[in-house]
Amino acid sequence: MGNHKKYDVLIIGAGIGGLTAGALLARKGWKVLLLEKEKQVGGYVVSFRRGEYTFDATGAFIGGCEKGGEFDRILKEMDAREAIEFIPVRTIHNIYPGFEICLKTGGFASYADRLLHLFPEEEKGLKDYLSLVKKIGDEVNAYSRITPVRKILFPIFFRNLIRYHRTTHQSILDHLFEGREIKMALHTLPVTDPPSRLSFLFVATLISKALREGVFYPKGGMGKISEAMAHSILRSGGEILLRTEVDQILIKDGRAEGVLTKDGQIFQSPLIITNINPNHLVQMLPQESRNPVARKMERFEYSLSCFILYLTTDLNLRERGLPYFTYLRSLSDLEEEYQIMQRGEIPKNPTLIVSIPTLMDPSLAPEGQHIVKVLVVAPYHYQERWGAGDSKTYRRIKEEFSRKILQQLESKLIPGLRDHLLFSEAATPLTLERYTGNEQGAMYGLASTPGQIGNFRPPHQASIPGLFQVGHYTRPSHGIVGASLSGLFAARAILQKSKHQISSTK
Repeated sequence: MGNHKKYDVLIIGAGIGGLTAGALLARKGWKVLLLEKEKQVGGYVVSFRRGEYTFDATGAFIGGCEKGGEFDRILKEMDAREAIEFIPVRTIHNIYPGFEICLKTGGFASYADRLLHLFPEEEKGLKDYLSLVKKIGDEVNAYSRITPVRKILFPIFFRNLIRYHRTTHQSILDHLFEGREIKMALHTLPVTDPPSRLSFLFVATLISKALREGVFYPKGGMGKISEAMAHSILRSGGEILLRTEVDQILIKDGRAEGVLTKDGQIFQSPLIITNINPNHLVQMLPQESRNPVARKMERFEYSLSCFILYLTTDLNLRERGLPYFTYLRSLSDLEEEYQIMQRGEIPKNPTLIVSIPTLMDPSLAPEGQHIVKVLVVAPYHYQERWGAGDSKTYRRIKEEFSRKILQQLESKLIPGLRDHLLFSEAATPLTLERYTGNEQGAMYGLASTPGQIGNFRPPHQASIPGLFQVGHYTRPSHGIVGASLSGLFAARAILQKSKHQISSTK
């Protein structure tokens, strides 16, 4: 391939999975090059500026950041933990039809205590639920450090992982609880799937690894996480090229050999890690190499997308006693809302997920002003893909939906907001698709159904030697912590094959 620059590993896509793998490998002395098509790293985990305001693109919090937590250990492994100040999210308000849950201290245990106070008749079911979540969490942790002996005796050491691998959250909720309210409260999770589709193993893992000790907000915005990881790569001698889009993955004698960018640059490496949508990966491969990768993706389905409203106001939201995070649900039937969206429609009063980051970090906006972000789970095909075929139609649909959400927000949570609005911008599923490359604007990559969790998801080692995959389309799961773990697992596999070592997250 001529005299082209050679690296130990190339990484396509600077999402959290790619950043994690790159930082860990660079720390081990590997010559790393990360290629990102956008002007900044992070994928969904970015912040952006509008004048004097700093907005978070999508995420509102992250778990596992407490000392010794899952994400805390990964950041320490790449020497990035000290670069981020994580602020505990103490105030959370969940509003449901007929009842509310207000938390002043974080942690899933506090949430469970509140549920017990509200629903004392459900005490036995709640204790059994928490016990089962802990057992599964312990087995998941043990699985990440599995020994040859335990592999042989897998059914003995991992009986709950086997027993519940096809179980939905709905099955567990219906078995343990009578009331619809507590089921609704326990399904208030960062997912787009209803209880009938969501894997219970995913729920138990999420609670154990990310939510158990509460959630956190990074001072300076969610983008500080991605920035810290990128700086770790650079400090360790790695390279990052922004606004550089890969066009082709080069294969020679059946294995990965390098990449060709859209501007004609060629970079060589025997190892390539992709942090991109798997269908985009297929299109980058030579025709003769596509079928094995494409066939494995045929059965998978994406999560739903979302609509996000970014607002600023001069109302004193702190004086009003509003919490940082509010979950506002109007429909009591969790399945009904999902079915409506599967038809490409949106409920009259959809669930609103509201965060006010300036209550955590006032420096994100000028003094006396606040940022409000509203996220609504939404289908990609709403009104014929948001009128995507015509720019005028697209703007009209986006503006109409923005007004609808703003009106609902004002009537249910922040009275007088429209008269004190300083700035407004919206992102549709098409926006997410355009900036991140996630097909259909999939908010969480793959849906977390029982058939798409853990080892049922695509493996990190692709069918082509030298080609690896990370991110929320791969193992173990979606979310910031899940994507970061995918990068850790891929880096660990590569290092083990290369007779290096990387510390575990035990």
